[in-house]
Amino acid sequence: MNETSEARRVLEQYPGDWRDARIERLGSAGGFSGAALWRIRAPGQDLCLKRWPAEHPTEDDLRFMHSVLLHVGRQGLDWAPAPRPSRGGATWVVSGGRFWELAPWMPGRADFRSNPQPARLRAALDALAQFHRAAQSFPDFAPRHGVPPSISQRRERVQRLAAGGLDALSRWVVPDVWPELFEPARRAVRLASEVLLPVCQDLENAIGWKTPLQPCIRDVWHDHVLFTGERVTGLIDFGALRVDCVAVDVARLLGSLAGDDGSLWEIGLEAYESIRPLETLERAMVRILDWSGAVLAAIHWIEWLYRDRRWFADREAVVRRVREVVDRLEHLTRRLREGGETAGGLWLPGPVAAEVRKSAAARGGLRLPNGND
Repeated sequence: MNETSEARRVLEQYPGDWRDARIERLGSAGGFSGAALWRIRAPGQDLCLKRWPAEHPTEDDLRFMHSVLLHVGRQGLDWAPAPRPSRGGATWVVSGGRFWELAPWMPGRADFRSNPQPARLRAALDALAQFHRAAQSFPDFAPRHGVPPSISQRRERVQRLAAGGLDALSRWVVPDVWPELFEPARRAVRLASEVLLPVCQDLENAIGWKTPLQPCIRDVWHDHVLFTGERVTGLIDFGALRVDCVAVDVARLLGSLAGDDGSLWEIGLEAYESIRPLETLERAMVRILDWSGAVLAAIHWIEWLYRDRRWFADREAVVRRVREVVDRLEHLTRRLREGGETAGGLWLPGPVAAEVRKSAAARGGLRLPNGND
């Protein structure tokens, strides 16, 4: 049975008459997760059928993800694709050992970089803030304060890299594997070794900071935000949705849209905070998570390509993405060489830095660089 035939069999497990449905296989549709997509055009319906990769998500993660999406959909966020229930009542189907889901097709294009207007940046951060505000009231999760999982997980990851993991990884980078990325990969390893210590220091400082925790997307970036003109008409790919601090989403999205342009960061933050104000520690975490994410993104791609030898259908998209993350890492390193004491400290405004020190001291004397006052 070919993949399109399997997709049709899965579709028949959902309510409706699918005899005249047009099924268009989209492959990975430019993504890197390993999921496969089909666009389903049926009378009065435009839908997306998704087959998740074998590795993820777990059933519990998928149930949580779908429950949150259904919850925010009930609050009017129709640009977040709420999954459809199957004939059996579940919001997924299992076929061929994989999870499948059916959801509305999200219109628009992920084209911010080709038209990076401030109004579109505001729309993206506005949509993210609306999602966070809606998800905050998710009934199956009691809001609480705690150390964000993204901080603790990245701290452990960076510590392992500093303890020899990066040296071991460097030995996997050889010219006969992805030769077009050999030099960028070697440069990424060299740059990462230079910034690991300050990034680790930032994460160590933040490990005692407790912030509100709630459902967060955790992988919302340029290619997952769809625009029609200046409006956001779709957010896609919620496979990483877990409980975390909202700062992880703000950092991921702004880092991918604004890069290292401080004026765009302020525009984005102002738009977000007009709907969902950030606490002092949340705002401080945004840049720490951005910089640590820049380092770990480069490392992650090297692991995928050179150690794990992963295959991707769109080789050009991979090359483009890797060059982007390495360029970002190079910018971070250059700024640190020019006098920044820590990665997060390069950006944090003086008044916020002072307030963070005060809050951190009350939580046990955690440090923030003095150079930001």
